[in-house]
Formats: sequence, structure tokens, C-alpha cells
Amino acid sequence: MSKRIEFYKNRDIGGRLSAAIDFLKENWKILYKNVLIGGLPLAAILGFSLASQSGAVSTFGAPGAFLFMFLSFFLSYLSMIYMYSMTGAVLLHYERNRLTETTGWSDLKDDFFRLAKKTTQISLIVFVPVIIIIAIIVAVFVLLITSTNGGSNASAFISVMVLMLFIFLFLGVFIAIAPSFVMLYFPAYFSGKEILQSIKISFTLGFKNWGSLFVSILLVGIILGIISVMFNLPFQLLLLFSPGEITVVSYILATLSAIGSLIATPITVIIFAFQYFSIVEKEEGISLQSKIDEFENL
Repeated sequence: MSKRIEFYKNRDIGGRLSAAIDFLKENWKILYKNVLIGGLPLAAILGFSLASQSGAVSTFGAPGAFLFMFLSFFLSYLSMIYMYSMTGAVLLHYERNRLTETTGWSDLKDDFFRLAKKTTQISLIVFVPVIIIIAIIVAVFVLLITSTNGGSNASAFISVMVLMLFIFLFLGVFIAIAPSFVMLYFPAYFSGKEILQSIKISFTLGFKNWGSLFVSILLVGIILGIISVMFNLPFQLLLLFSPGEITVVSYILATLSAIGSLIATPITVIIFAFQYFSIVEKEEGISLQSKIDEFENL
């Protein structure tokens, strides 16, 4: 039997990635067996929505297009909650030494529902304001574009400069807080923190460990990019060469694109979870193994 992977261990960036890969190699069958149970039906429905969305304007009109866009967004959000929560439940079972080849829904459901509730609460608290800010930026962009029509060159230049300032400020803030975003759920998942406390801790850890987390984001971005090309590119090519057509092929390729997300998201969660474990160990200085050894010596 292979040696158990210690979660709370101070590792460098390479060590964190290596530990995450070792965990995936050891437990990928159990992980995806449970992720696919609810993930595949969601992927099939999301694929239908995405394929319908591509031809909704010509087939259903603008209201229909908006409806399918909203449905796709909502289903993507549900998929995110499901995949994060199920992956978190698998990680918790491994930490408790309860994860076996037979671990299934009946074993994971209590942790899953608890984590799904926390994931929903945290995501709504954090991302609703972000969506509102993006909506404001888009509104400002539309107003600036509208105001430049028929205006003088000077006013057009000022409008473009204001718009560029908005964009650069938004990108700067996003880059600054992106490492904190990847930590959002883990204090609530693995340390039992309350919702607001989990958000606060994630931002504290994110800013204090900005460099290593940003590098991990780049690494994850490369991994997701490869998976996206494999699963999403056929659907995008179909949209490019056959825009607006709703066919059986478009449904299949859109579902394949959704399955790509289904495969990629648990990998992302596990990589960032091992970032969190290492950072917590570095900050607190007491590993899980040390606690076990101390208990056994009592």
C-alpha cells in the first residue's frame, strides 16, 4: 500500500504541485466515479443549452437568446458548486482516512451538502458585487461609445482614455486579488471556519502569499488551456464555420465542451487545495503529522 499523502506539510511550489499530482494518480478513479454521477447529467443539460444558445437569435429571437444565455450561466454555476463540493468531500474523506475504492454517494453526501451550502454562500457574497462592478463598467463603456457618436475628436479621445483607465484599473485589481479568490472556499472546507471568516482568511493568505499563488494560477491556466483545447476546440470551430445552426452534432460537441470543464475543475480544486494546505502549515507551523505524533506520545 502506498504511503498516505500528508496534507498539512510545508512545501515549495513544485512540491505542492507534485503532491497534488500524486493525490490525483492515487485517487482519480474514486474522484471521478463520484464527480461523474451528478456531473454528467449537468454536462448534458449544459451542452443542450450551449448548443441552443449558439442559434437562439435566428431560431427563437432575442428573448430566446437571453433565456439560453441565462440558463447556460446558471447551469455553469450549479456545475461549479457541484464539482467544488464533491471534490472537497473526497479530500475530506481522504484526510480522515475513510476514502476507499467503494466510497460512494452514501458516504459523501453529508459532507457534500455541507460544502455545497458553504460554496453557495461564499460565492454569492463575493461574486455578486464583482458582477455588479462588471455591469457598471459595461454600462460606462456603452455610454462612452454612445456619447462619441457625432461628437468632436476631443470628446471621443477623452471617452476612450476614460474607458482605458477603467479597464486598466479593473485588470490591476483583478490581478491583485486573484490569488485570494483561489483560496476562498478552503478555510470553510478544511478548517471549519464560518463564511465571513473564510473570506477574510482567504484574502489575508492571498495577499501574504501572492507570488507563489500567482505562479500556481499560471500553471493551472496552462493545464486548463490544454484541456480546453482538447474538449472545447471542436465546438468553437463548429460555431466559427457553421454559426447559428442547431444540429445533433452541435449538441454533442457542446456537451463534450461541458465534460471538459467537468474533468478540469476537480484538478483545479485539488491543486489549489494543496496550495492552501502548505500555506496553512507555513503560517501555523504545526503539521497534521506532528499533531498525530504528539497525541500518540501522550
